[in-house]
Formats: sequence, structure tokens, C-alpha cells
Amino acid sequence: MQIQNGEYRQSEHFNSGPVNWVLFFGSVFLFVINLFASVSIFPSYSLAIGSSPFLAGLQNTLFSLMAVVLRFFFGPFMDRKGPKPLMLIGVIAFATTPLLLMLSPTYPMLLAARIYQSIGLSVYLPGISTLAADMAPTDKIGTYLGASRIFINLGLLAGPSAALFVIGEFNYESWFAISALTSAASFILLYAVKTPDVSYRVGRVAGSMGQILKALTEKQIYPIIGGIALYSFTYSAVVSFAAVHIEATSPDSQAPYFFVVMGIAGVAGCLGAGALSDIFSRQKLAWPLLVTLGIGAMVFSMIHLSPILIIVCAIILGLGIQGSSLVFAAWLIDLSKPELRATTMSLQENSIDIMFALGALVFGLAAQGPGLGSAFLTAGVLTIIAALPLARISKIIIARSNQ
Repeated sequence: MQIQNGEYRQSEHFNSGPVNWVLFFGSVFLFVINLFASVSIFPSYSLAIGSSPFLAGLQNTLFSLMAVVLRFFFGPFMDRKGPKPLMLIGVIAFATTPLLLMLSPTYPMLLAARIYQSIGLSVYLPGISTLAADMAPTDKIGTYLGASRIFINLGLLAGPSAALFVIGEFNYESWFAISALTSAASFILLYAVKTPDVSYRVGRVAGSMGQILKALTEKQIYPIIGGIALYSFTYSAVVSFAAVHIEATSPDSQAPYFFVVMGIAGVAGCLGAGALSDIFSRQKLAWPLLVTLGIGAMVFSMIHLSPILIIVCAIILGLGIQGSSLVFAAWLIDLSKPELRATTMSLQENSIDIMFALGALVFGLAAQGPGLGSAFLTAGVLTIIAALPLARISKIIIARSNQ
């Protein structure tokens, strides 16, 4: 279905107090813990129940691809009904998936469970940005998006390590029980969050694809989507192959330190970039941060020269990845019409998922050919080269739209 000639109306008197934000951020943190834990442990779980390495990777691929497909339907639905109802359904999917695996620890059940769990991935991540923007004061959207990204980063740091610790000390079933309970807690917290009243006077109703096409009529989002694709490609490479590259080029270095420092730098980048983009503009920060990411990737290809470069790169990459991702997301929210906000954010999440898959594939092939150092160097150079014309195109489109 589609809103055509519809009028968006949001309560002008809504004020989200500190308790409401605590509930929201708590739900985000618990959900993200389980999201990143599932991505990290299910390949090993798949092998543990007797699958081949190919099938172990297949379940994660289906998880991401199904989320991409589902967002084409759920994004427009969130614009019509608000993001919270579908986010609650997504958390239910995450809470019940571990229970299905406890009932039947087989690969067919794992595959079915991951497809079912993709409902949560498809709606919760775009819902975070959409709901935060709905709840935040108009002039503080970047700041509150930055705060939400902090809890996403903390979940990324805590989820995989907590899951691996529990599995190592006990077993997979113990983690599944914890995952179900923490997902249920995420549901309760989100249910308690008060959201602004949003209503629509709906004109002619058509297909959901029409609503996506309507979101794409905003020409200013195209260079932003291009920037999102660039940082997602390099982000995927860092998450998937940074540890391999560090161990291959600096055997005496500790790869976990790299991720801890990058996570801390990412938290600082989220909060700083969000506040600064509210004060200045998204455009003035987004492209320099993307160039910063390209520089970080180039320097990362040279870590064999000195171990200290590993920490330097962790800081640069953390600031570049998380800072640019936040500012681009805030920029999309600024440009999207309120009645198409969730649809637009779904386009962002789909771009991220597609480029994540592509980045992992390209760098996996590079690891068997020219080497990861050359791949990171090339990715960094291409990021910088592509960012410059995208920034110019964005400036031209903005100037024309203001005429």
C-alpha cells in the first residue's frame, strides 16, 4: 500500500523525557547484543550440529538477504503505522528464535529459524533511526541519533564476547536461554516507550513499491546513498578481515585491542559527529568523515611498518566509520518526508546489507590473490576518489533544489 496525496500530522506537544530515552536505549542495547551475537556464533553452531562450512555460511547469507527483501514491504508499512508496532514484532522474532533451536537442534531448523529471525533485522534497525528522529527535538536529531549509535556500538562490543564466554563455559543451550530472556527484556522496555501520536489523512492507496519509488523521487538522497555504500563496503572489510590482516602482518600484535580501541573511537565519533552536525550541517561533516575513513583504510594497509599504526588506524577507522554512518543517516532523515521516513531508512539499511555482503566477498577473494594489504589500500584510495565527486554532485543538487 502507498500514501498518495496524504497529509502527515505529528503531535507538536510530544516531549520525550529522560526515562523514556532510557527505556528506548535499553531496548536498543539488548536487541543489538543478540543481533551481533547471532551473527558471530551461528556459523560455529551450524558446524557443531554437523553442517558443512558452506552451509554454515549460507544461513548468515539468507539471514541478510531475507531482511533486504522484507524491508521493501515493512518500510512502507512502518510509515503508515509508525515504527514501534513492527519493531515489537521484530523483537518477538529474536526472542523466540533461540527457543526453536532448543526444541530442534538441526540444520533445517536453523535455516528456518534464521529466515524467521530476519524479520527482526528487517524492521528493528531502520526503526531505531526512525523512532529516534520522531521522538527527538527537531534541532537535536543528530545528537539523539548519536546517542542511539553509542548503544549500538556497545552492543557490538558486548554481544559476541558475552555469547562466546557463555558457550565456552557452558554450552549453546545456555546462551540460547539468555538470548531469549534478554530479547524478552528488550520487548518489555520498547513496549513501555511512549511515542508521538502520528496520523495520516490518506488519499489514493496503491502498492508498497509505489511508496518506495516516491521516496526515490528526492534526488538529494542519491549521493548520500552512494556515501553509505562506500563506508559500508570498507566497514565490512574491517569487521571481516582486520583480525586476519593484523595477525598476518604483525604476529606479535593483539587484534582484540584493535577492536576495543576502534569501538571506543566509534562511540566518541557518534556523539561528536551528531552534535557537530546539528550545529553546523550534515554536508560539511559527512564527506570529510568519509575521506577520513579512506585515509584510515590506506594507512591500515601499512601496519607492517610499525605496530603503533594498528592503534592509530583503529582510532581513524572508528571515527570515520561511525561518524560518517551517523551523519549520513541524520542527513537522510532531514531530507526524507516524514510520511516516507521509514521507507527511506529501509533503503539505507538495504544498501548497507548489500555492500556488506559484497565487501566480504571481494576481500575474501583478495586474501587468496593480491593480499589484504593491497585490498585495503585500493579500498581507501577508491573511497577518497569516489567521495570527492559525490560531494560535488550533492552540492549541485542542493543548489538546484534551493533555486
